[in-house]
Amino acid sequence: MPIFPEDLKPGEEVIECQEVVDPDDAVFDATTRPNLQQAVEMILGRQQGFVVPFASAAFDRHASLRDQNLFRCMFGRDSLLIADLLRFMRPELRLNVICALASVQGTQYDEQSEEEPGRIPHEVREPDDPVAQEISSASRWKFPYYGAVDATLIWLRCLAEEAQADSRVLELEIAGHTLAQRAARAAAWTLQRLGSPSGFVESTRSNPQGIENQVWKDSGDSYMHRDGMLARGDSTASVETVGETFDALMAASAIQAMAPRANWPVGQEEFTRLAHELRVRLFERFWLGDHFALATERDAHGRQVMMDSTASNQGRLLDSAILEGAEFASYGRAITDVMMDPDMLSAAGLRTLAASHISYRPGGYHTGTSWPMDSTFVARGMVRHGFRREALEVATRTRHAIESVGGYPEFFRGDMPVHGPISTSIVDVRRTGTRMSVNRVTQPPQLLQGWTVAAYARLIHSEELLK
Repeated sequence: MPIFPEDLKPGEEVIECQEVVDPDDAVFDATTRPNLQQAVEMILGRQQGFVVPFASAAFDRHASLRDQNLFRCMFGRDSLLIADLLRFMRPELRLNVICALASVQGTQYDEQSEEEPGRIPHEVREPDDPVAQEISSASRWKFPYYGAVDATLIWLRCLAEEAQADSRVLELEIAGHTLAQRAARAAAWTLQRLGSPSGFVESTRSNPQGIENQVWKDSGDSYMHRDGMLARGDSTASVETVGETFDALMAASAIQAMAPRANWPVGQEEFTRLAHELRVRLFERFWLGDHFALATERDAHGRQVMMDSTASNQGRLLDSAILEGAEFASYGRAITDVMMDPDMLSAAGLRTLAASHISYRPGGYHTGTSWPMDSTFVARGMVRHGFRREALEVATRTRHAIESVGGYPEFFRGDMPVHGPISTSIVDVRRTGTRMSVNRVTQPPQLLQGWTVAAYARLIHSEELLK
């Protein structure tokens, strides 16, 4: 069971190392990879009566492997983004996901499930789901579990795009309320979260055992300062979430124009004004002269401090409308330059954390691996800002990484091909004097991940990405 020294830090003691993926597994044989049509069918399931993409599936040979069967359900963020990337191939899926999530939109406050009125859930599981039972027993979660701050924002954007193509979708009634009415509730939730002390949508939780970082990088060690000190875990506002919030506010304004009677919390012009004020705060707080910070949080004295760490999060700003306009072109150029630096760009696409960072681990879940989904959205953003050559480079590396294996892995090692494309073992370490005394520093990816299937669908023809 290999433990690579690059994945460990001084002072860490390995307390568990368990090989999960057999080195002879077919995932290492590229000739066994299901074709795209097959893979898409494999990740689809039913939720609330709708056919939707699940976050992941498992190959038959992995049916007995617990760690390859963790995410076989609808996730708010994941399913929306999978459907978004599959639009040109399966256009019906995005509206299906929107409707399925609307049917379990939050209606009340619940500490255990983190449900809040208007909030779109993070993870939707049935009561007899063994994973749900295990999580509920260990962490007092209730399902649906709502611990994500970006799912509601992405849901609003996706609904606005569907409505702009056909405004009649806003009249669809889901569990007694139209999608327009549900959009108004989601917008009200967004405004309530924008009332935080920082003026950004922050990761805060009501369940003390809920997810700390309630964004796509949701592991406990995914947000850190330049010196490696971890975020406090109670007030983090991630930079890409600022862009998603901007898009959600503009989406609310657009939907209100099409459905003005849906009991909106503020007027259409107010949503637009708030979006532009948020953009100003992004530049005032996150811009550090030649690059953006990773996130902001409050310290123990309540002061706002920036996390000056380079990660793929900053690249995701390019996929938002928050930087659109000639006056913001220099910011897009600066972000693209950072993403194309060898510090960030690996053989498999963009690393989740720069290789020069003190916290970098090439096998770390969100601390150095390369996620095809992440790279694809950054590449799409590069195209949006006119950086087609750079986008094609990121897309090509990502596509070739997927084609080098026999599955659709969740992520690749950031040092690929030095220690192979993926890690095969779970490695847990203990380090005294840190907030996370026990930390999982390496783990195998899900080998049939919906995000990766969808990213590959977008990447196999570069002209699709460059549209």
